[in-house]
Amino acid sequence: MRHWAALAWLLLATPGPEPLVLPGFRLHLEVSEDVDPDRLEALARPGVVLWLRTTSNLVKRSVAERLGRAEASYVQVRSPFGEAVRAQFGPRVHPWVALEGLDAGAFRRWAPAGTAVDVVGTLSPERAQALQAVRPQLVRWQPEGEPAPEEWARTAGLSGLEVHPVTLLPACPRPVKGAGHIRLRVLAPQADVAASGCGFALRLEVPVSISEAEVQQLLVHFPGSELWAHVGNDAEAAAAATLVSVLTAAVPVARPPAAPGGR
Repeated sequence: MRHWAALAWLLLATPGPEPLVLPGFRLHLEVSEDVDPDRLEALARPGVVLWLRTTSNLVKRSVAERLGRAEASYVQVRSPFGEAVRAQFGPRVHPWVALEGLDAGAFRRWAPAGTAVDVVGTLSPERAQALQAVRPQLVRWQPEGEPAPEEWARTAGLSGLEVHPVTLLPACPRPVKGAGHIRLRVLAPQADVAASGCGFALRLEVPVSISEAEVQQLLVHFPGSELWAHVGNDAEAAAAATLVSVLTAAVPVARPPAAPGGR
C-alpha cells in the first residue's frame, strides 16, 4: 500500500496529463470461476487475456461462450483429461496446466493447440525437457530465488515466457541474453528497481481499481508494458470492467479508407 500511496502523491504533484492514447494494449486478468458470467461479459474484449482459475475441469456453457470473445483465454485444468474437457477449447480458448505431476507425453497427445504451463521452482534440465515435450504456447515460471545463469540459458527454447519471481531480482551488470523476449511480472511500484539493466519486457501487476491517471503514468513511464490484475469476485470484476473500458477508449478506432473519388 505504501507504494501506491507514493504513486498517488506523485500524480497529485504532476500537472494534469494529456488524454491517454495507445496504439494497442494487453491486459491479463486472472479471474475466479466465482465471478458471475454477466460480469465476465464486460471483460471478454480484444486486448484482454483471461486466465480462469477453476476447481474442476469443466466450465459452465455461459462462461465458455464469453471466454471465446476475449483476445485469448486460458482455463485451468488438471488430470485426468477427457474428450469433454478437450471440447471446451478452440481457436481462442486454451488449456492451462501445472507442470508438476503432469505426464508431458500423454498430455501432448491429448492437448489442443495453445497450451499454457505453470512452472514453480528451479528450471532444471528435466523440467526444461518436460516443457519442450509439452510444446506450450505460453510458460509462466515462478523461480523461488534468483535464477542461475544456466537456468536463464534453458529459457531460450521457451515461447511466450513470463517470469514471476517470489522476490525482487537484483540489477544486472549487463542485459540477460534473450531478455527482450521474456516478460518479467512485478508489482508496478517495483518496476523501476526490479532487475534493472537486465533488459526484460515488463508485465506490471496493478489493482483493478487503478485510476486512468495512474494507468497513464505507468504506460508513459514504461512504454510497451503489459498489465496484469487479479479478479476474485463480482466487485473486482466491475472495477476491472472500468479498467478495460479506459484502455479500450485509449486506442484510436481505425477508419475505413475513403472510396475512390470520394470527398
